[in-house]
Amino acid sequence: MIKLNNVTVKTREPILVGCNYIFYDNMIYGVIAHNGSGKTTLFRAMTNLVRIQEGSILYDDLPMKNIKQNLFYFESSEWLDGNLNGMDYLRFVKDAWKSQMKIEDVIRYWEMDEYIKVPIKKYSLGMKQRLLISLYMISDAKYLIMDEITNGLDQDSREHFFDWLMRVKKNKTIILSSHYKDELVEVCDSLLFIKKWSLCGE
Repeated sequence: MIKLNNVTVKTREPILVGCNYIFYDNMIYGVIAHNGSGKTTLFRAMTNLVRIQEGSILYDDLPMKNIKQNLFYFESSEWLDGNLNGMDYLRFVKDAWKSQMKIEDVIRYWEMDEYIKVPIKKYSLGMKQRLLISLYMISDAKYLIMDEITNGLDQDSREHFFDWLMRVKKNKTIILSSHYKDELVEVCDSLLFIKKWSLCGE
């Protein structure tokens, strides 16, 4: 369970002001937002990448610093170092998050065998996105926060991704964002919008 308690987040303008919200376990939440609405800033605040001005964000009633290996957030493929390869990242995340997942299973699921040891600078956008999702998989973290993670995926890969989400949600709390409501409506248990400096459901 993730609790936002009276959270205020401001950059140049307020994003959230005195926001209270609970993300329950075993649920998939979709955040529908247009560019500039503040959803990336919200995700950064939830992962301690930007400071909140007031309130607290708790994971199972603990601050994020106490549950780091239970939380995974990788904002976009732009964070990837083009000189490294996909295997480098998979090995790092598996070790850092002390995961019991098998790297070969994740590679097989995303059919990355042919390029997983190729430098990322040679990857297409779709290849980078499949690698990015595979990092979430290999982390096996309880809390997964994903920002527009389906960008660049073809239809088959999207279906693969959503199939995986449905299989693992019974052990996790998953929050993902998209510009497209239709993409999330069938897979998400709850849809949220950032309105009037708060999180609002439909």
